[in-house]
Amino acid sequence: MKSFFYMACIALATSSLFASEAQFQPRAKGNGAPPARVPDGVKAHRDLAYVENGHARQKLDLYVPEKAGAPLPLIIWVHGGGWAAGSKDGCPPLRQGFIERGYALASIGYRLSGDAIFPAQIEDCKAAIRWLRAHAKQYGLNPDRFGVWGSSAGGHLVALLGTSGGVKVFDVGAHPDVSSRVQAVCDFYGPTDLLQMDAHALPEARLKHDPASSPESRLIGGAIQENKEKTARANPIVYASKDDPPFLIVHGDKDPTVPIHQSQLLFDALKKAGASVHFHTIKGAGHGQGFAGREIDEMVAGFFDRCLKGTAAPTAEARQAESAASAMPQAGAGTPQRGPRLTWEQVRAREGLADDGRVHRDKFKGPPPTFDRLDRNRDGVLTKKDFNDTSPAPAPPVPPSESSVKSLRLDGERWTCEAGGQSFSGILLKPDGNGPFPAVLISHGLGGSAESFGLNKAREMVKWGLVCIAPNYTHNVRGSARGGGQRGEHPPDYGASEENIRRARACVEILRGLPYVDGKRIAAYGHSMGGFVTIGLAATAPDLLKAAAITGSGVAPRAGHPAPAAELAVKIRAPFLILHGGSDPVVRPEQSASLKEALDRNRVPNERRVFDGEGHAIDQSKREEVLGALRDWFRRHGVLP
Repeated sequence: MKSFFYMACIALATSSLFASEAQFQPRAKGNGAPPARVPDGVKAHRDLAYVENGHARQKLDLYVPEKAGAPLPLIIWVHGGGWAAGSKDGCPPLRQGFIERGYALASIGYRLSGDAIFPAQIEDCKAAIRWLRAHAKQYGLNPDRFGVWGSSAGGHLVALLGTSGGVKVFDVGAHPDVSSRVQAVCDFYGPTDLLQMDAHALPEARLKHDPASSPESRLIGGAIQENKEKTARANPIVYASKDDPPFLIVHGDKDPTVPIHQSQLLFDALKKAGASVHFHTIKGAGHGQGFAGREIDEMVAGFFDRCLKGTAAPTAEARQAESAASAMPQAGAGTPQRGPRLTWEQVRAREGLADDGRVHRDKFKGPPPTFDRLDRNRDGVLTKKDFNDTSPAPAPPVPPSESSVKSLRLDGERWTCEAGGQSFSGILLKPDGNGPFPAVLISHGLGGSAESFGLNKAREMVKWGLVCIAPNYTHNVRGSARGGGQRGEHPPDYGASEENIRRARACVEILRGLPYVDGKRIAAYGHSMGGFVTIGLAATAPDLLKAAAITGSGVAPRAGHPAPAAELAVKIRAPFLILHGGSDPVVRPEQSASLKEALDRNRVPNERRVFDGEGHAIDQSKREEVLGALRDWFRRHGVLP
């Protein structure tokens, strides 16, 4: 089974419940993200609607071996994202070899808190399970062997699935006579009693869970401490009973986002009820960080094997264990990468070497961006030299002056095209009338997409009279290496990479080619990694933009990071608005301060506003102020009349 080793290097950082993904508040018709890469010999059934004529997120993806004998046990992945973001498209178990172990896999979407408040999320998860069970024969599934697995907000939902098996109030919609019970639950650091989150947070934790702006409060539809009865309905511990399925709970004791006390509460409730539960603590691990290694891999695989493949019912036992966190980069959007922290011995042990003693790109088991980060001399192979070279990785080359958009296809609000040999997609909205209108390029951050982030912002900006375009970038799926196109010889990296800047420039080219767009009044706005792209676009093509704005973003001290280097920012000529949370733990405020310094040195009109006490997601927590500032900036600099 492919391990968490590589996924942890880049993807688990983005699974942070509230840091990397909660900046998005999608109200999308779909997620617009590319599907997970399917191994050879696996049949993918995409976008199966488990609610007839339902919401765009009420769909699931199902993966089954093309050649299977007896009906297969099923593992169902439930994504995280603070109940406000995330996508079914990532499906980590698909990358970790469970198909090869004899399982079918499903990854389900559900309505987010921006679409509907609780209990919509658990109702959707249960509806998906009933649908899968009702169609088990059609897809070769064993309806008596369903397990669920999720992390963070997904961990909360799978825990709730496990404890609320007999709670009929959450079973709404089709197939009412089909059970939504599951036979195994793997909960990675999920909340279990929302009302106790702040009371047991680590001293260094910056996120507060009780305020009305918190992810939990947005899930419930009001400040949780002012809506205790409603909040309690969302707590998995409330429903624990003896007939609950076996649980595996894994949590890091240094988690600054979801306190480990949350998992202790669930363990205690299940133990008291007489259910079978294994609670595993990873000493020194954070929110998804430090989970790499064979021990955790084998623990999860063994748990599902016992529960979903065993012939005898598991005995009811409650036990606790612990292990040490694995060494891994503490990555995050905007975090400088000071060289690979993985050792050559670790990589060679897990990968195995070719006859020439190297690890080749096309044989690498981890995500392509991890390979790119480790391949410091950019020669397409990993050798010991890459791990001894501590000099910064070379910056990607500046993209050509024209992106040469080909095969542009418009379909309502959606579009697809090809640029630079890569296909990608996005959304496009226009005001009523013939124009010519000014336009804006909207760029999403890590884990977002054209629809989940871009469409949310475009719905407002189109009211200002802007044509709005938003593409999918390579960082639009948690744990996925690409945001469009196929895996190639030199796959793009995250943030302000050559590929992402090419996509941004292609969007400007698309706008300029539309008869209802004024090509001289094009602006750009990006959040987090989307801000990195906005900075990179403004720097590498100084004459394209009339004005630009970013939230929760900035520059890096040197080249080789997802954020552009500070020295590149000196090439920017477009007026720049910079908005940042003063307590942003993801992209540090110093990074936007460095951007302002570069702009000031070159006398580029700019304005930087810091929101004291606010975190990374100021586009949500300060939504009205942010949108007002953007509109005013675009007016002041000639984009809007």
